Amino acid sequence: MNIPKGTIPKQTQFFYGADYNPDQWQHAPEILERDIELMKQAGVTSASVGIFAWTALEPEEGRYEFAWLDRVMDRFAQEGMFVFLATPSGSKPMWLSEKYPEVRRVNKDGRRDASGWRHNHCMSSPVYREKSRAINAQLALRYKDHPALALWHVGNEYSGECHCELCRTAFQDWLRQRYGSLHALNSAWWSSFWNHTITDWRQIQTADPSIDALQLDWMRFVNDQHVSFMLNEMIPLRELTPDVPCMTNFMGTHESNNYWQWAEHVDIIANDLYPMPADCADSWRYSIQSDFIHSLMRGMSGGKSWMLLECSPSSVNWGEINKLKRPRSHRQEVLQAVANGANTIHYFQWRKGRGGFEKYHGAVVDHEGTNQSRVFKDCATIGSELAQLSAVHSADCPHAEVAMLFDWESRWALNASRGPKVIKSGGPFAGDLYTELCFDHYEALTCCGITVDQVSTQSDFSRYKLLVLPALYLVTQELADRIYQFTQCGGQVVATCMTGYVDLTNCCWLGGFPGAGLKELFGIWNEELDNLHNDERVELNGQFGGFARDVVERVHLRGAESIAQAGSEFYTGHPLITEHICEAGHAFYLAARFECAVLVDFYQSLATRFDLSRNLDIDLPAGLVFRRRESADAKYGFLFNYTQETHSVDLKGLSYSDLLAESNCAKKLELKPYATKVLRI
Repeated sequence: MNIPKGTIPKQTQFFYGADYNPDQWQHAPEILERDIELMKQAGVTSASVGIFAWTALEPEEGRYEFAWLDRVMDRFAQEGMFVFLATPSGSKPMWLSEKYPEVRRVNKDGRRDASGWRHNHCMSSPVYREKSRAINAQLALRYKDHPALALWHVGNEYSGECHCELCRTAFQDWLRQRYGSLHALNSAWWSSFWNHTITDWRQIQTADPSIDALQLDWMRFVNDQHVSFMLNEMIPLRELTPDVPCMTNFMGTHESNNYWQWAEHVDIIANDLYPMPADCADSWRYSIQSDFIHSLMRGMSGGKSWMLLECSPSSVNWGEINKLKRPRSHRQEVLQAVANGANTIHYFQWRKGRGGFEKYHGAVVDHEGTNQSRVFKDCATIGSELAQLSAVHSADCPHAEVAMLFDWESRWALNASRGPKVIKSGGPFAGDLYTELCFDHYEALTCCGITVDQVSTQSDFSRYKLLVLPALYLVTQELADRIYQFTQCGGQVVATCMTGYVDLTNCCWLGGFPGAGLKELFGIWNEELDNLHNDERVELNGQFGGFARDVVERVHLRGAESIAQAGSEFYTGHPLITEHICEAGHAFYLAARFECAVLVDFYQSLATRFDLSRNLDIDLPAGLVFRRRESADAKYGFLFNYTQETHSVDLKGLSYSDLLAESNCAKKLELKPYATKVLRI
């Protein structure tokens, strides 16, 4: 069966549930029955089962025990609930780890890991690939016709790297296939620098920060090894259960995984996201960062439905400060995902374990074990509301007019290059200069009420009015030509600082930045980059006022017009925002990282000039966001107050009803802190 992207044959409503670990409670069979009853009270429809259960399934090599899982599968089926059955490769059995040391990773210093922990198996190990495929085959054979089986949860949060001899040899083979000859590799890597010319494939190491092209290729290789390992896991699943979709859980903007590539191999996009409570006055910006991640998943799904496979209903246990979520904030996080196209909401975890690393991690059911906790009651309310919103389940997110290119290879190349400022995000998500620039522009567009589709370098740009290229550091000639063609067909393009510095192998373009012909497209020459201290600002004058921070480029006009200039530093008067008319389209270049107010003014001006649609034709206060989903029968609006203040909003004659209040609304809407309204328009 060819399963359309974003569909699950058995899904007729929102999937709502959690990671469930009954393998930890085999000594207490009454727990299963109690959990089933509590799940029914909370409106749970599904659960991910068996993620770390390998030893419970195969206690010794070749001997399988499925009785406990049979009971779980059968009870779920009896209650009309579904199981996302996991392959257990994310955590190695001790018997396997000790008998076959090659499955344990080796770090950069050459030390092999001890048994234990998780997500630390060698992706190149033939033994681990064989054993993973074998247990997966057993699961598929046993449950292929089981009515509770909804989909396969393949692996878990694939990540990390191994530097063992197996991986080093595999990397050398990967490079030989990529470059064909040592001459081509040395040329691409510019390896004559510091006398690093390779004269034998066996000389190539897995890590050498002095060869940034090697670092970039290593990231590509590690990503490919993970994908290859996942596909190896899928072989028996695809063969034995061709009608059951396969997915794995992504981790947002996780640096080491190019999820655009992963998305080609799974049937539905799934993601884990753990927003952290924040106390600062502008904490609403962190909520928009969650929207950014959601829009990335929606982009990978081609605009189709996707799954929020892990989130916490309360606190986590792995942060420096593990704050509880404030009233309404978790409900808002759930509805944010729904507003951005999610058809599944799952928690980590259903029931807190008694021991181990995550015994204090948030869960629907606390150690107390009843339905009386605040968190359980909140989750039960959300389950009831998702059932009320069943009509939204089949509604799509409208196609956007603005696309933003998110490119892992540009990020890898920039992070492997010494020189540009290193930024560590202070927000709830791990960030760097690349992702921070992407967040900046997404936030500004969101503040303007404009929906953004995230796209890859392989996407069709022609569907959009405006294409935004934050820090497109790595540019191939083919991509540059496609961007040029987009403008010649009437598209508008916005590029930022750090654009067009290097080619596919992290070597600088000659002839001036941005390279690959983009210098001519934007009508500028970027001569040099100024890296600022964290508290430094450069004033901006001209059509747009405000401040630049972190990185500022000193550019010269080569056909473009300067519409905003530096008002301080020795480059006062130099252009910082430029516009170049390119026959049918316009090319804008922003030669610095700007504060949000500058970007909001900039994108508001573009929205007016190029008639960009807004989600709502009114101006909302900062931190209030409106999003839509639409079906053939109805349109739905989600109005969010991401702030810690109460706001009143007049929707100015818009006809709507409050779906969750089951009443028509004619007056101003009052939104308390973290409040959300779901409206039928």
